[in-house]
Amino acid sequence: MNAKIISDSSCDLNDDIIRDFDIDILDIKSIYDGIDIVEDDYSMDEFFKAQREGHVFKTSQITTYEYLVKFEEYAKRGIDFICITLSGKMSGCYQNAKIAADELREKYPDIKMAVIDSKSASVGNGFVTYYMGLACKNNMEYDDLLEFSKFLTSNVKHLFTVFDLKYLYEGGRVSKTGAKVSSILNIMPILEVSEDGEIYLSEVVRGKNRAYNRMAEIAKKNTKEPGADTVFPVYGDDISILDKFIEKIKEEGFKDFIPLQVGNTIASHVGPDISGMAYLSESIPEKYKKYL
Repeated sequence: MNAKIISDSSCDLNDDIIRDFDIDILDIKSIYDGIDIVEDDYSMDEFFKAQREGHVFKTSQITTYEYLVKFEEYAKRGIDFICITLSGKMSGCYQNAKIAADELREKYPDIKMAVIDSKSASVGNGFVTYYMGLACKNNMEYDDLLEFSKFLTSNVKHLFTVFDLKYLYEGGRVSKTGAKVSSILNIMPILEVSEDGEIYLSEVVRGKNRAYNRMAEIAKKNTKEPGADTVFPVYGDDISILDKFIEKIKEEGFKDFIPLQVGNTIASHVGPDISGMAYLSESIPEKYKKYL
């Protein structure tokens, strides 16, 4: 392994992947009744149950100090590292990580260190982190890893829908009126992440089946070679909701899937009823595939 890959809990990778690729995950804390909690404090079943009972969760970004401590842990041991963060448009994590790395470069000039803005969240960030972790495990050289990260962050696409807008309302993402109207009329938003990593409303549809259809259609439209690369579907507290969605994606030519459950960082803002996916607009170039 030519470097250490560091990411954060917004990537929503499962424990098996994190352990297999030896990825170091920093926790973005969720705040519940004034108490900071991290992934290991609550099972996601408990987390979603609390949300459905009306408890509101907020999140706090990883501090510069926390990044300093983590980065120096590897720098002291002579280990080069690459840190991948939640989109800089959604959180201050990217900026805090950059400040920490800039400070340590003077102290450890021989250590290679880089901070990468994933320009995404949840399985979008997970997509970037997964492939960086896999390539690193298979001994891709450091400079090639940086080049690969640019390809991934430039081509990863992420879209999702939520069945209840009240969580986005509580997080200040939509108006109270919009959340109420959506609930009454069964209107569902199709949300995408822009090239610079900002969430935007792509369109609205009525009903879950139409939402699944539109997301599958959008993904196919934005992908040059559907089926060439793995897709990362995401779900909340019920994996069975992915059945119809994956069926629609398959109809559009996508073949391989790694379903992931949304973690508490993103669930704090979108709630337990989420369905979506991350995918690539451009197929992974052959020069990288030998490491995957």
